[in-house]
Amino acid sequence: MDHDKSNFRSSPGSMLNFFVESSLLEKITEIQRNENLNDEREVIIRAIQNYYKKTISDYARPQEQFEDELPRTTFDGSVDIERLEKLLAEIGPENFIEKLPQHQIYNSIKSAGMMHRLHTKILPVKFSLLCLSTMIVEQNNPWVDLNDLKSYALESARIFIKNFESSPIRNKFKIKSGFPMSKSGDLKTDHDSYLLYIRSSKRFTEEFIGRKLQKRNGIQIGGACFEMGLILAKVTNYDEKKNSGKIEVTLSESGKEFVSYKNRIIDFVYGHLQEEPSSIFTQQERGFYFRKILPEFKFENEFAEYLTGLERIKHTSDIKDDFTEQFGEWCKKEFSDRDVSLDPNTVRIYSNNIMNRLMEFGVFSKDPKSRSGPYTRIKSLNDMV
Repeated sequence: MDHDKSNFRSSPGSMLNFFVESSLLEKITEIQRNENLNDEREVIIRAIQNYYKKTISDYARPQEQFEDELPRTTFDGSVDIERLEKLLAEIGPENFIEKLPQHQIYNSIKSAGMMHRLHTKILPVKFSLLCLSTMIVEQNNPWVDLNDLKSYALESARIFIKNFESSPIRNKFKIKSGFPMSKSGDLKTDHDSYLLYIRSSKRFTEEFIGRKLQKRNGIQIGGACFEMGLILAKVTNYDEKKNSGKIEVTLSESGKEFVSYKNRIIDFVYGHLQEEPSSIFTQQERGFYFRKILPEFKFENEFAEYLTGLERIKHTSDIKDDFTEQFGEWCKKEFSDRDVSLDPNTVRIYSNNIMNRLMEFGVFSKDPKSRSGPYTRIKSLNDMV
């Protein structure tokens, strides 16, 4: 479109080139006309500035302030399993939200048959399920509003990580990946620290607990708890025109089983266990992962089984090479009409995540001073199930 030359003068920066759909372009033009702005660029720049002020600038507060903003109740490390089971038994036939295949959730064959690249660890999943269980008991209702669960689990996770960082096992286990981060010694300002908290909090609540998938027919959700088959979801007060409604969640049978197994790390951090744990997960939890969670992801299940058949892996490059070859062959069988080519970064992320989860469950060990191996198998597949 032709417009008068803008009077806007920019500071040194970067040129951005992106596509805007016609419907959005019409809105930009309308804003430009109503606000008497010079051109589309000025509309976009002002929109970004206003959004920054609304979502970021107001958050530049001292760290102590946002750490003290806690809800009235949070997870205390214990669940009344007997009461939980009675409430879950009340669930009748429902129009549950159906889980989509991984490649449909993320619109990419590159994520087919595997846990999503942001679902790096399983402990945040277990913790989220424990929070959901506590809310079910506290509310005396098997169904919990997804947004309420996000808020409750987020604040509970903050306290859990804060307590873990002051516990005697803080240097023994690496468990913080996936949980919200509240501070870092590498950050210069409280503003940077709060931004880190916002980003990690969003990742924890959206990627691990759950979120509504955008631009879909009907309401569908994603997130580790749902994709792993550990929670069920339904929609109430559905508005077809707006494609909106309240998403409620509860534990699935698998989720209930996972919750019933004690986690020694969580028990120790909350003071319910005096003896320091020797591993992140117990044998029961480990067996559950390989029997119930991993089979939900067909390729990852096959690749994990392959890796656990190796006694020693010299270097991460070997894992990446095997991943590239085997995932390519798997895709040829599952998606014969699609051409799948993986870039090196995708291979690195997914292969590393699969190995990291195997190390989280104590299947492989690696010298903590080494980033790339070697990896030594310490448990066989028979030991795990």
